[in-house]
Parts: sequence; structure tokens; C-alpha cells
Amino acid sequence: MSKTIQTPKGTLVFSEPEIYVDNKARGRSGHMSHAMVEYAPGKIIDFNSNCSNKRCNGHAAFGWIEYRYSEDNGHTWGEIHELPYAKEQFFDGRNTISVEKALLCDDGTLVAFCLRNNALTEISCEPWDTPMCVRSFDYGKTWTEAVEVSPYKGRIYDARKYNGSLFFIMLCNDATDSFIGSKPEHVYRLYRSDDNGRSFYEASVVDMPSLGRGYGSMIFHPNGDLYAYTYILKQEDAMDLSISHDQGKTWERMPQVKVVKRIRNPQIAYLDGIYVLHGRAGSINNGFVFYTSEDGINWDDGMLFQPAINSCYYSNNLVLNGANGKHELLIQYSHTFEFSRVNVMHTRLTWAD
Repeated sequence: MSKTIQTPKGTLVFSEPEIYVDNKARGRSGHMSHAMVEYAPGKIIDFNSNCSNKRCNGHAAFGWIEYRYSEDNGHTWGEIHELPYAKEQFFDGRNTISVEKALLCDDGTLVAFCLRNNALTEISCEPWDTPMCVRSFDYGKTWTEAVEVSPYKGRIYDARKYNGSLFFIMLCNDATDSFIGSKPEHVYRLYRSDDNGRSFYEASVVDMPSLGRGYGSMIFHPNGDLYAYTYILKQEDAMDLSISHDQGKTWERMPQVKVVKRIRNPQIAYLDGIYVLHGRAGSINNGFVFYTSEDGINWDDGMLFQPAINSCYYSNNLVLNGANGKHELLIQYSHTFEFSRVNVMHTRLTWAD
């Protein structure tokens, strides 16, 4: 029987999970890097990592980035391609690269944001250097040289396009001690590009706590307000929320929002009047949890889509055109098959008839 979520707008139905990358079969793993972009109607480019299954029993970013294409709304996928920048950095022994977010510009330029991880550490996904981006003018057939998008070391946690401009939010923390903010200078900054990703500038320091915080997510409300959320290490049943009414120039700190089944590495989408939030159900990983909300502030009690398994359920999503004029949500996530070794999975949320 299909799993469902009841919302004030109707019933959302999960598709049966499908393996997107079968790392078990190829003796690999796939930590981090779940960026997805629809570059034309029904046409998708989807990123994943190809990582060692030996380091940290598979929970390491020691490897490079791949991507594949779909021309039927993500139902079937073509051959594997490798991201040249990630492969070169890895084989030169400089960094491992993660691509957690990517955006399509109004002029058709594809921008992939590249987290630079220290390849010499065991986990190979921190400490972090300054983030970079690569651009493509032919939807990933060729790529530009990588360019720096912030002078601060840290991790880009989310990226959005609004009114032709690109935005990303990052926690400026090199994760030498921890990925959680631990110093006054570990702040969240919002960056913006108004020239299709050729250059980025700092729009603001986001007015929300950063000490004891990590991860992050943001989304534009239909009225143009920008909502930014953070994960709270010692209070996983809540998230911080700040709202900007001027596209990130200034911020209004809001009361914490409650997520009763907890959340870690939150990912958010807006689907036909309903906000959908998903992620790991806390640091000890009590499962893969989904929440819905009509306003992005007041969330339901949550629904566990899958049970607790070690070191997985890092995820991302992509809103696609669905049937009957409504949209559907393609969700990509990691799912453990042995120790901390993961396959990359897909499910989708569609509206019931």
C-alpha cells in the first residue's frame, strides 16, 4: 500500500523507492552531492558522488562527482558522465568535491556549486576551503574553469533563483573543529548574482543564531519573502527561522518553528500551495521524515517515510510538472545497504486524483 501525506490541499502519494545509483553492485558508496536541475521541460540533469566504500565504511566523500540525464521527467536515465573539475581535483590530490546544489539561469546557463573538501582527512568531506562554482552553456556537455564564489571557507547549504537572480546561503565555518558553528565569526551569509552566475556578491549576514547551528535551507514565499532555516544540534525538534522582505538585504528573526519528529540537514520545497520539508529525523537517525505546512512556519506532526538506518537520508528535491496542471516532487536521498555504504534512491510525491 502506498504511503501518503494528508494536507489541507489534498493527499500526497509516495511512489515506490527506486535505485538511481546502485553503489552496492559496483562496490562504491555515495556520500553527499544530490543536486538536480530541470534544464528544459521534462529534461533533468542529476548529480551524485562516486566514493570509496572503504573509507569510513562508505561515509566519506573520497571520490568524484558524476551526473546523468533524463528526458522523461526522471523516469529513465542515460549514461554516466563525470564532472571534470571534481575528477581533476581528486586525482591531483588537492580536494574532493561535493555538488549539493545547482541552478539554471534565465539565459540557460547551468551553475553547479562546488564544495571543496580536504582530501587528506579520513572522512574527506571536511575541513572546507572556499566554495567554487562551475558553469555550463550547453547543459553539462562542457564546463568552464572553476571560480571562487565567496572569500570565506565554508559550506553552501542551499541555492535558489528568484526574479532572474541567483542566491545561495552558506555557513562561514571551515569545520576544522566541527561543522557546527562554534565561534563568533561562524555566521550565515547570503550571496547573490545578478549576471547569470558570472559573479556573486554578499547580500547580507543572515540575522539568525549560528553558534551550535549547522546545515540550512531557504525558500522564497510566493509573495517574494525569503525564508531561511537552520538546524539546531541540541534542539533537533525545532529550527531557527529568519524572514527577509527585501530579497535578503535585511532580516527579521522569528520564533523557532517546531518539528516534533526532529530534523537534520533539512530540505524544503513549495508544491502547489504546500511546503514540504524532509531530512534525517535527528542526529542519531531515527528515519527519513517528511513534514508539510501551509505557511512554512507551522508544521504538521511529520511522517516517517523510512525507518532508522545508519548514516543515510541526506537528500534533495526537485519540483516538476505533473498531471492535471499540478506539480510533483522528485526526491533523491541516500539509503544504507551495508555499514555506512549507501545507494542513491529516488521517490516522488504526486497528488492523488
